[in-house]
Formats: sequence, C-alpha cells, structure tokens
Amino acid sequence: MKNLIIYSFLVSLIFGCRKDDKINFDGPSLADSFGPFAIIQDLSINQYEVDFSAGQQVVFSMELSKNTNWIIQIEGENSGAVRTIIGNERILSLDNAVWTGGANKFPSFNLEKAYITITFPNEADSPTLLDSVLITGLKQDQGFLITSFEEGLGAAWQQFNQTTVAGTITCDPALAAKGSCFYSWNGTVGWDWAIGSVTIRPPAGGSFGLPANANNLFFNIAFKALQNVGPQNSFLLFWFDEDDNGDGVFTLNSEDRFIFEYWSNTLDWDLISRKYADLKFDADGNVQQTNGNGLTEPSKLISINVFFLANPNNGNAQAYADHLIFTLNEPYQP
Repeated sequence: MKNLIIYSFLVSLIFGCRKDDKINFDGPSLADSFGPFAIIQDLSINQYEVDFSAGQQVVFSMELSKNTNWIIQIEGENSGAVRTIIGNERILSLDNAVWTGGANKFPSFNLEKAYITITFPNEADSPTLLDSVLITGLKQDQGFLITSFEEGLGAAWQQFNQTTVAGTITCDPALAAKGSCFYSWNGTVGWDWAIGSVTIRPPAGGSFGLPANANNLFFNIAFKALQNVGPQNSFLLFWFDEDDNGDGVFTLNSEDRFIFEYWSNTLDWDLISRKYADLKFDADGNVQQTNGNGLTEPSKLISINVFFLANPNNGNAQAYADHLIFTLNEPYQP
C-alpha cells in the first residue's frame, strides 16, 4: 500500500509539470532564446527627415523570431559622428530602439544625412540592414552654453600666442566637435611649454549667468590634441577667476583663481568634464590655496582662461578646443 501511494505521487508530479501547460508555465519560451533566427517583421523607421530641435526622434521598429543581440549604428555623413544603440530583445520599439539626436562622444551630429547599419553579431549568415535619415534640426543642448566659437571672438576676450604660433578661431564643419567653428593652436615653440591661450569673458558689465550651487554644476569642453600626444607631452590649463567683491574686476591678490589641468592622451575629440565644486581641489586632492574666500561660487565666475601647453622637445604642437558649456547634475552629453 505504501509503494502504491509513492507511485501515485510520482506520476502526478511528472504529469503535473507538463511543458505544454501554458497556464502554469513560468519563464520565456525556449524558442525565444534557442530557436532559428529570422526577421518576422521588417525594419520600420518612423520618419526619414528628423528635426531634433523640435523634439522629434527616430524610432526603429522590428520583430525577430527570438531574443538575440542586435546593434544599431548611426554615422553622420560629413561629421563622422557615431551613435550606437545595443540590445538583445526580440521586439525593437520605442522602449529600446530610439535615437534622440545625440552621439556617443564628440564629434556631434550636424545637419546632414545619417547612415544606419543594423547587425546581429551572434547570428551566422544574418543580414546587415542599411538605411538612412536626413537631419534637418539639431538636438538642443541642456545647460549654460558659454561659447561654441560660432560667433567669433567676444569683445571682452583676450588672446595670447607665442610669436611662432597661430592661435585663433577656425571654421570647418568637417573638423569641429560641434557646429562649424572651434579654437585652434598650431606652431612650434622650442624654448617653452606655453603655446597660447584664450581668456573668455562675458560682455562688459555682464556675467555668465551661472547658478550659485557648485555641487551639481559641471564644466565641459571638447579638446583634441593633434601633436605632442601622450603622457607628459601636452595639456590644457584652465583658470577659473571669481569676482568675490563684485566690483566687475578680477584681482589676483585678493580673489579666487581655481586652476585645473587636463593632459592629452588621444588623437580623437575628448570630452573634458569637471564638477565645479571639485575645482577647489588640486591634482593630488588637496584644497587649493587661493587669495579669496576659498569657496567655489560659479555665480561669481568672471573669466575662464583656456591655456594650451606642450613639450618643447617634441616639435610642432597642434590642438583644438570647442563647445564650452556648463551642465546641471551630470556631464555634457554630445
């Protein structure tokens, strides 16, 4: 009798867990992960001319036979900007496959055609899908744009260049990090690290209009070194001068100058980003000694000096700077 009870229990256990019991089955279908790959619903793009400045976006829709890795790569025809979207869901939709106009890094997209490539890296003999969209309006920046050098030199700005250096605004949309123009230095200085600088100031009597809170404000700028790249070869030096007494003039012996340096290590455009509150610390993490109240107060910022320096033993030094912007809560997103 005891054996009969055990046998009946095992039979009910086995047949009570049948795989085709759709009501009680929990978890994804095996076909969603291990079945053959196929495109069930062809790729659909919601619009082929997109104005990101008006809040429009590009949505990719497609249905696959199973969950598998897919990569959407978007590349600007003229800018060379790249945006990559990666996922592994069976359904591509607004939830996981949308482009709002941004790039992975600098350079940013311009008004141009953007080429789209979709691949499935884990599926042998799978197709590569190709398409394109036309960008008619650019993604709007969120933050406090100081300059993208599109409007030329400001009336209150100041430049310094060694006698053998060309340092000025250059306009070429194929070379800029964003837009058409950027600041460039190019020359050989065999006797000194100093190459050149540009001091950016608001119009006379004005301000940058930055908020008072330094803890959620980020300074951002694009930088590209074309020569003298590598450890201890070239860097940007920033001076952030604050007008502590509010008289409209920076006085070095009684007000705060916070210094920040960034060493180049790539030939590509790089995003330099630093929380404003952290400017009070030097490269070793120690509090900088300044001549003012020692507080990082962005609303009192009166000038930003961008200074390019390079190893004099390495010959020609060339670098670009572009798109100086402050953002809230996070670094700038190209």
